[in-house]
Amino acid sequence: MLVIFFLVFALHIVGVHLQKTAELKSNDCPRFDYEYKLLERLIRIEFAQREVEATLAEFRERFQTIQADVPRKLEDIRRLMDHKPKGFGSTYVRWGRTVCPGNETELVYKGFAGGSFFTHPGSAADFLCLTDEPVWGKHAGGLTNPALIYGVEYEHTFSTVSMNDDMPCCVCKTSRTPTIMIPGRTECYPGWTIEYKGYLMSGHHSQAGSTNFVCVDTNAEARSGGATDFNGHLAYLIQAACGSLPCPPYFEGRVLTCVVCSR
Repeated sequence: MLVIFFLVFALHIVGVHLQKTAELKSNDCPRFDYEYKLLERLIRIEFAQREVEATLAEFRERFQTIQADVPRKLEDIRRLMDHKPKGFGSTYVRWGRTVCPGNETELVYKGFAGGSFFTHPGSAADFLCLTDEPVWGKHAGGLTNPALIYGVEYEHTFSTVSMNDDMPCCVCKTSRTPTIMIPGRTECYPGWTIEYKGYLMSGHHSQAGSTNFVCVDTNAEARSGGATDFNGHLAYLIQAACGSLPCPPYFEGRVLTCVVCSR
């Protein structure tokens, strides 16, 4: 500011001097007028430069403030992404088992796998996980021509189960969401957490009743006391059939695996 003051003062002095000189030497007016305007421009440039420097200093200060605040903002974002409110998550059925895996999961309920009879063409296709603690409503039974639900029997021997054993199940809750079943794999893709792995099973194509595909645990168990051949909803291991299914990557006759993953 002191420099500007002196420049303004100098401009004033020079102006007075030039004016008086011009009065004495009227023939030299153009030269004196040029010098006066040149000095005036220099002072204006000085003012403009000072304003630019002040603006740059203000921007630098703002940028430094924002830059210093970036780590805190990033930490806030990470904390929000990691924070999962209570109650959020997803559920899935673990077919063939009555306990949930120990990877931050909790048991919702356990029970028995159920579905429609394998020869009933108009029946529901779904596998259901029925609770082992049913609570009944007001209807006692005796309905005319009702729909029926049966237990699920394994139709192949694998793990510790034998043909005609009844299939148990449980419903598990995980804090991760979503949850998917991937057929044809025993490992999850990167970024996903494995819940359990197993074999793909369904009803048989020669039977009238429709069924869905389910992923039955590799270490499947049988329901205690459920080894009698009552039939019901039947579960078969599934083999690849090449043709419309490309081989490779699939192979004729290989049993399909599956994995349940969450993220």
